[in-house]
Formats: sequence, C-alpha cells, structure tokens
Amino acid sequence: MKIIKLLCIILLLFTGVQSSGPALPQDMHTWAMASIDYIFQNKFRQAEEEARKIIRRYSDHPAGYFFMAAAIDSWMAHFQSDSREEDFYRYCDLAIEKAENMLSADRNNEVARFFKGGADGFKGTYEARYERWITAFRYGWRGVSELLELEKAGSDLIDIQFGIGAYEYWRSALMRLLWWMPGVQDKREEGIGKLIRVRENGFYTKTAASVTLIEVFVNEKRYAEALSISDEMLQKYPQSMAFLFGRAHSLKELKRYDEAVNAYKKILSIVTNQTPNNGYNETICRLALAQIYMEQENFSAAIEQCNLISNISFSNAIRRRLSDELSLVNNIQRQATRQLRAVASP
Repeated sequence: MKIIKLLCIILLLFTGVQSSGPALPQDMHTWAMASIDYIFQNKFRQAEEEARKIIRRYSDHPAGYFFMAAAIDSWMAHFQSDSREEDFYRYCDLAIEKAENMLSADRNNEVARFFKGGADGFKGTYEARYERWITAFRYGWRGVSELLELEKAGSDLIDIQFGIGAYEYWRSALMRLLWWMPGVQDKREEGIGKLIRVRENGFYTKTAASVTLIEVFVNEKRYAEALSISDEMLQKYPQSMAFLFGRAHSLKELKRYDEAVNAYKKILSIVTNQTPNNGYNETICRLALAQIYMEQENFSAAIEQCNLISNISFSNAIRRRLSDELSLVNNIQRQATRQLRAVASP
C-alpha cells in the first residue's frame, strides 16, 4: 500500500465506545459485540442483522446505525467495492443525527459523543480509501477532535485510547517526513502503548486495535511483532482478510518466502472464489507472489503471476486505484523476461 495512503487511512481510523464496563444496556451491548464478531468472521449479513436488532429496540439511539455503518463499510473493504456507498453514508448520517439529538439534551453524554465522532471517522476512513483527501481529512478531524475533547475532560472510557493512540502514532510517523519543521514531537511509542492497552483491555475496539497495530508494526519494520498478532488473531478469525494479509506481508518481509507463498495462496483461494471479485485483492496477492519469485530467481513463476494479473478484467475505477501496482507488475515482467533470456543465451 502506498505509504501516504496508509498514513491517512490509519490516521482516520477509529471505532467504538466502551469503558471499564459496558456503557450500553446489556442487550444492546450483546448485539453490538455479536455484530463485531460476525464482521471478522466475514459474515457480514449476520453482522447487519445484529445491528438491526439494536435499531428495532432502540430507534432513537445512535449505536444501531453506527454498527450498521460499520458492517456495511467492512463488507466494502473486504471486497474492495463501493457498491453500497449510499447505504453506508445514510447510516453514518443517522448515527450522527441520533447522537446530536441526545447531545441537545445533555452535552456531557459521552456515549453520544463517541458515536458521533465515530461516524465521522468512518466517513473519513472511507473517503481516504478512494483518495478523496479533502473530505477525508475534514471528516476524520471531526471525529478525532471529539475523542481529544473527551480525553481533555478526563473521560474514563478506555476505548477512547484507540482513536487517540492511532492519531498520535500516525501523526508522528507522518511528521517525521517533515523533520525540518520546529516543534515536531515524536509520539509514536506513546501511540503504540495506547493501542496495546486497548488491544488488551478494550471492548468494542479491541479487535480493531489488533488490526491497527499490525499496520503500525509493519510501518515500523517490526515484522515479527506484526506476525505474532496476526497469528494470534487468526486463531479466532481464520478467514479475516486483515489478519491473513498481515500474516502474509510479515512473512514476506521476514524473507520466510515459502511460508509467505502459502499464505498468499490461501488468500487467493478465498478471493478468487467469492462474489464479487473485482480483481483488487487478487492483484495484491499475485504481485506479492511475483516479487517473492523474483527474489527466489524463479523467473518463470514470476512471469506467470504477472500474466494472470494482465488477464484480469478491471473496471476503470479499480484500474486507477491499482495504477502503482500495475506499473510494478509491468516492471517485474520485463525484468523476469530479460533474466530468462540471459539464462537461455549461449
């Protein structure tokens, strides 16, 4: 993934509401946790149904609409599709509307503020996925601001540290590129520490913190730690794309190439047999395989993966999103072809 895109996406990413104990009614909490669990099992229809249970019972509360938006967004991220964008925004807006209604009666309602900020954060994350940076930062900053205000007010909601920790880490990582600017503080380790605490003690953000830490450790080149989290989470969610990709990428960077090949092939067995398959995830996997085969000097296998990518029928939108990756594919194909010709020359 392009580094700036990764920074922006993770900067905007946060979800959830929880304290040292459930802050929601017990039935709402149970349905919310079930919805999250189904998301990471790739059971998106069931995740939406759990969110609908909240909406039916608590139609004036933002939680059900928020978790419905989360399920829809997760479906779109899993399939790399924007076909449900209209529904996603509708539920985000409903979550914000319901939260604002609650806040009009009680501005200090922390749960309402969390869901309001979370819905804006979801919008920002989605906009960043499609590189619409102006709206991405606008929505993302609204959400992060809510969390920072709550922290300043002394909120004891533990999951507040997910959004703030991600913000501190990725802001510092990005600002390192601007080393010449005065007053830039490096809060990467502080951010990582908060994410670790949420991963250990959080509620609605516990699993999301694992996803974010994998991305953070990859960015820090701490691949063994990223692999450890990926392996642990795959014990619970063996089909989760986030953890499957985290494992495969970490193995590749650790140069454990045979294991990495098997990991990417496992992802391919899922994405090439699911509907829809727009070629995005397939391309990411086959490009990684081609790169591994080049390292192993298996040039024929590298060319085979490049040819398979060339045979994918992309929509114009997906082709634009994969422009850098497709350029790499062309370069690998040329290099591998030259190597084979050199070997064949007398």
